Amino acid sequence: MALERRPVDRGSLRALFRLKVLENQQPLVAPNEITIAQQAYEPASAVWGLWDGETAVGLLAMIDMSRYPDPEEADDRKSAYIWRLMIGADYQGKGYGRAAIAEAEVVAREWGLSRLSLSFVDVEDGAEGFYLRNGFVRTGHLIDGEVQMVKILSDT
Repeated sequence: MALERRPVDRGSLRALFRLKVLENQQPLVAPNEITIAQQAYEPASAVWGLWDGETAVGLLAMIDMSRYPDPEEADDRKSAYIWRLMIGADYQGKGYGRAAIAEAEVVAREWGLSRLSLSFVDVEDGAEGFYLRNGFVRTGHLIDGEVQMVKILSDT
């Protein structure tokens, strides 16, 4: 497995749109076509396809909170916010999610930010365990009804 983060372009749309999560995960993450469309209206955001060679395996969307024009009280201005992370059903459990978090850390550092943040829908057998295993901790805040988590990348 060699995960690569690539910009979304016209030629990659169909492959990214074909990716779906497991049926029980569908209420927890928006379809890729929605995320890609929303990016045009989400300031300071970036969206990438996640690829293993020529195979699309997922999507990563992030927001540079230091440049976000309209932060809410719980928003962390020193963080890169993982707005969406989606790994296709056929590729889950193979290390792609862990590799995507590592890519998100690279982006945060490129943006000069010291933390990663995210939020998730708190349901039984949801994503919390995955995020805990990857170094995130709960902040005690809710964002639009979702549990906020943070991962410290550096002390600055």
